[in-house]
Amino acid sequence: MKHLYSLLVGLAMTGTIMAQTVLVTLSVDMSNQDVAAEGIHVAGDFQGWDPAGTMLTDDDMDGIYEVTLELSDSLSSIQYKFLNGNAWGVDEVCPEACALPGTTDRYAAIDGDTSVPVVCFGQCAACGITTVLFKVDMSQEEAINPVGVHMNGNFNGWDGTNFLMMEDTDGDMVYTYMTQVDGAMLDPVDTLQFKFVNGNAWGFDESPEGECANQGNRTMVLNGSDLVYQMSETGQPYCYNTCGSCVAPTPVTFKVDMSTQAAVSVNGVCVAGSFQGWTPGLNFLSDDDGDMVYEGTFDVVPGDYEFKFINGNNWGGDGDGNIDNENPPADCVSNGNRVFSVIDEPVTIQYCYNQCSETCVPDPDPAAITFQIDMSNETVSENGVWLIGNITTPQWQAGALQMSDSDGDNIYDITYEVSGAAFFEYRYCNGDPYPAGVIDNAVTEVGQFEEDGCGQGNPFGESNRTHTRSGQPEVLGAYCFTSCLDCNGDSVGTVIGIEELQDFVGLEAFPNPASDMVNLRIDGMEGLLQIRIYDLTGKAVVTDRQMVQTGAVLSYPVSDLGAGMYILEALGTAHRATLRLTVE
Repeated sequence: MKHLYSLLVGLAMTGTIMAQTVLVTLSVDMSNQDVAAEGIHVAGDFQGWDPAGTMLTDDDMDGIYEVTLELSDSLSSIQYKFLNGNAWGVDEVCPEACALPGTTDRYAAIDGDTSVPVVCFGQCAACGITTVLFKVDMSQEEAINPVGVHMNGNFNGWDGTNFLMMEDTDGDMVYTYMTQVDGAMLDPVDTLQFKFVNGNAWGFDESPEGECANQGNRTMVLNGSDLVYQMSETGQPYCYNTCGSCVAPTPVTFKVDMSTQAAVSVNGVCVAGSFQGWTPGLNFLSDDDGDMVYEGTFDVVPGDYEFKFINGNNWGGDGDGNIDNENPPADCVSNGNRVFSVIDEPVTIQYCYNQCSETCVPDPDPAAITFQIDMSNETVSENGVWLIGNITTPQWQAGALQMSDSDGDNIYDITYEVSGAAFFEYRYCNGDPYPAGVIDNAVTEVGQFEEDGCGQGNPFGESNRTHTRSGQPEVLGAYCFTSCLDCNGDSVGTVIGIEELQDFVGLEAFPNPASDMVNLRIDGMEGLLQIRIYDLTGKAVVTDRQMVQTGAVLSYPVSDLGAGMYILEALGTAHRATLRLTVE
């Protein structure tokens, strides 16, 4: 998952960059844990999620470990988790009640020097205090009381003058309220008793009957962990005044064929999506018969959902042993995600990992691809130009590749061997996207790649460039930064390995080889044509646009081109023709 980290520009004074920082103190109470010999650590987006990189200490031996971090003042928040040790697998799982939505990570707002309150390891609050997130589904009620939905209970002393107001921030008719409870102060001890109220006074309260209630009051036993009040079987909120959900769930079977993958993560294969809060590592799939098709069945309430399969238990290959999450082609996704719908019948969903079909088509052979980006219209960052995508390990910013401009023409390039799926996504960055191990989204290009035909939307409201590779060496044409065209406003092509090109019978170049001028005869194509001559790096060295009739002859000087092999392309509205051109 990606989080905004603004680029620290700094203040230039007499040639000196003055970096501004803030101090952030993180503390964790380990009094309920046996502390590992490797010590207590914290990993987060501020240090590249390194499980061994940031150690906490307990100088006064009170069981509370802490560390003070010096961070950029451009940060508005951080995402992190504590580890009882120094490797993934001993990290805490932050409860849903206080985790960043869709994750098992903690988060904290940063506004100047900050001391985040002490929390118990693996819990939301201090040790001995339980955080409870209450939920109730009001969708079956005829009307919501104008004064709102409230609750009351023994944790509130059943105070009839202080009904606790619940909120529905996303308008889905599920109202929530979060509080912290000391179980020793409850009557009975460690047992919550409460009611939801469609209003703010007695007489508007519910009186549920069933396993979730006792004499009209809902009950929940505290177990030392932070809790979410919801149905344990499905994770759905209780329906108001009942011990069930408002909508009966339906079994959904997910199947994914992993046979094209070089390896399956030691952490397993899972599915995550909007049906379960986009939480990786929660809904695992299994391959009991060893056929490389992983599957699992889960109860999902009717609705429309998005999802992805994950080769591991976290997004983007983050964490020891994780490989990646899939990024399927545009033909079978919406906003970069797969989709499915549930009505009232069992559903089976089957795909090949990273493909649109149920059965797998073998991936193309690994091959070198040259990426190019034209920065002529940009002020290039002193930190360089970079390529990011789902083709690297790790993916995206953490695996960024720096590009170079060896000939000073403002076109930056890099050649990288790409393996795995034919379809992939990528973008370019004007500046280092991962400085000091922290994601900097501000340097990543933002363009209308989906609308303009060279990309597809992603789950973050933007779009990525896309390409489907052939399994042969390829040179991608030089796009203009943020654009689907080159910096002259012309379309951009891809040159596949020279041995793959076929001469087109309607396109003739003479003389060929040429040394001064080359004449191009065009038969079978007419209208507006784009004419380009590419060198073998994919750089367009001659570009032209002409309205032509079939049989036209166009002439181009080539004396300034270096000797060697070139690709001559004629691109019309309905045809594309290429041939080899030799310059002596």
